[in-house]
Amino acid sequence: MLGKETMKRELVCLDLEAATPDEVFEKMGARFLDLGYVNEGYLPSIKAREAQYPTALPVEPYPIAIPHTEADAILHPFIAPVRLAKTIAWGNMGDPDEKLDVKLVFMLGFRDPGAHIELLQILMHNFQQQAWVDSLYAAKTEDEYFDAVMQMEWTHD
Repeated sequence: MLGKETMKRELVCLDLEAATPDEVFEKMGARFLDLGYVNEGYLPSIKAREAQYPTALPVEPYPIAIPHTEADAILHPFIAPVRLAKTIAWGNMGDPDEKLDVKLVFMLGFRDPGAHIELLQILMHNFQQQAWVDSLYAAKTEDEYFDAVMQMEWTHD
């Protein structure tokens, strides 16, 4: 079972400057590696997986992305909530040829192959809660952003 302990404050990134998903992976992947959450295989693995299976979701009113990679690149499970400085084009999970304008990214690192499915359901439920999503956009500091993220409901219908 996934819980709040998987959400890591030290991995929060507010208003990350990036022009492409790969740039997000490079910047955040370096942090994950420095902090011991992933091994050297993480960056090539997540880039390859994203190229084959894009992870943006067309949630209304704001699309989100939930990139993840193979378990063998992950040393310690994590969820890293990232808000980008500006939206970037990200491949739609349901239609890889379509690009969605994404500003919120939840980077997932799990060793259990099925864990991201449960989290996906939880995130989908929460991203349909307008007040919660608005709080993510309104946060002014990383602490405020983390506190807002932690208000998500950890169960789903």
